[in-house]
Amino acid sequence: MFFFTDLISDLLYLEQSVLGCHGKYRRTLRNKCSEATLSNEEGVKDNSHLSGETMPTKSAVRMLVCFLQLCIVNGQVICERQMTAEWRVEPNHNVIKWTPRENVCSDFYTECWNMTKSITGEISEEQILSIPQICPLQLQLGDSLFISSEPSFQSYGMNLVNVSKEEFINCPKAGFLQEQLIFVCQIRGLHQVDPNWLGVGTHYFAELHKRGPLLCNMGLRLNITVKQQFCQQSPNAPLCSGHGKCLSHVWEKAYNCHCFSQYSGRFCQKFDMCSTKPCQNNASCTEKPELSGGSYECTCPPKFSGKNCTEIDGQCQPHTCFNGNCSNVTPNTFLCECDKGFTVLQGKQNNVCTGPC
Repeated sequence: MFFFTDLISDLLYLEQSVLGCHGKYRRTLRNKCSEATLSNEEGVKDNSHLSGETMPTKSAVRMLVCFLQLCIVNGQVICERQMTAEWRVEPNHNVIKWTPRENVCSDFYTECWNMTKSITGEISEEQILSIPQICPLQLQLGDSLFISSEPSFQSYGMNLVNVSKEEFINCPKAGFLQEQLIFVCQIRGLHQVDPNWLGVGTHYFAELHKRGPLLCNMGLRLNITVKQQFCQQSPNAPLCSGHGKCLSHVWEKAYNCHCFSQYSGRFCQKFDMCSTKPCQNNASCTEKPELSGGSYECTCPPKFSGKNCTEIDGQCQPHTCFNGNCSNVTPNTFLCECDKGFTVLQGKQNNVCTGPC
């Protein structure tokens, strides 16, 4: 009798929760649940030989499930999630409302991650879970997670259980070990998830309670991915050496460096000297990090030499440099120093200084 009374109380609560569903579905919700009620009343008449409490209780359970199903199915949400996240220096506190009324999605692309299928190639098949579920969550290693339970479900003795991916998809049945329970007691109000459950990797949580309708298939299950970062050469080093951003896309399993222009390497610790175009006169530039005194090497075209291919083969002769002064650099090369307002004409005629028209 007490269970029946609790269910009636919950039904009154859920009647108010209908207002949380999209307005265009409220009439459908009430009409279909009314049909379910009449059907259950007929069932009570046909089974009048049963105890006076069994069928009303069963009817109330069906009503409860009816309200929840219609509200969830017709009230899907699009989760507010970022396709790319940047590593935060400070940990974040996340609160998940354990309710099927507000944050349940079904379609992996359009609802759960709010993205198009054009990036299908980036996502593995095992990551695509198009089932009713609480909006998937991606955390940094060190973030905290709190679960806020639905008030109307607290009387059912609800807990969360850590399950396999297969159990997550098909919903847990029974026979779980005590070690698989997320909380040591039943959920009532706000509970913090022990950090031991939030190690690196993907975790699957599902609802499990002692009595009342099973709500896992309606979306009371949560897929959590915890990521670490590989953006520091040492614990106290700046992220990406200060020359990039530590990022992770939805489909990636960790945070990695994305370097700014002119930098490369796992931690963006390498500066690309060739990006500054040090080689002159159409010379080609090759990175040579093993060289001392510089990390690049120029391959000069004919008649040019020097570290940056700025020197001309030969020796100074009268009138060698036009609009400039000639100076011998080595016994075999010379350089033209242009007069003020003139610059060296790059290319085959490096001995010509040009000025404004």
